[in-house]
Amino acid sequence: MSAKSRQLQLSALESFVDRKLRSMISETCAAIADLLNADGINYTVFLQISVVSLPGDRSSEELVRAALGSSSLIGGIHDVPSKEMVDEVRASLSYAGDAGAGPGSDVVQSTRFNTLLDTLTADLQALASRATAVEQFWLKAGHPAYPVFWDFAFLVRNTHESVVLVGSSSD
Repeated sequence: MSAKSRQLQLSALESFVDRKLRSMISETCAAIADLLNADGINYTVFLQISVVSLPGDRSSEELVRAALGSSSLIGGIHDVPSKEMVDEVRASLSYAGDAGAGPGSDVVQSTRFNTLLDTLTADLQALASRATAVEQFWLKAGHPAYPVFWDFAFLVRNTHESVVLVGSSSD
């Protein structure tokens, strides 16, 4: 087998792994949102993961608009270490709220929630390990939800595809 053939097989395998990983992240995000939304008081969670199949040399603005729509306008963006992305997502999703608003009192301490959160953490770290850059941004306009209690937005760039992860909670 030639070196070129091995490289093509490796690229195909990496693409499959990336698709599988993104699918797992999406499924885990949906399960976490379902749990947090189930018994909340004046509290809803929005989580969205979007894959953008454009070359990584596009501007961050182009990649975010491709994921979130043409009305999305980035207010600011900067590179962050992958650990910062993972820590912020984890802290946001673990928000306990207060007596007037927040997830159900038992949800954040439940084994199911913490297992899902650990899975998401590991999968985000794996995704970031394949990235050429991780950028945190905020939206000046065109946010897909209405953030009140917490909000995060990250662009995980790669050579051929990028991932936009957006999360927020509202009342």
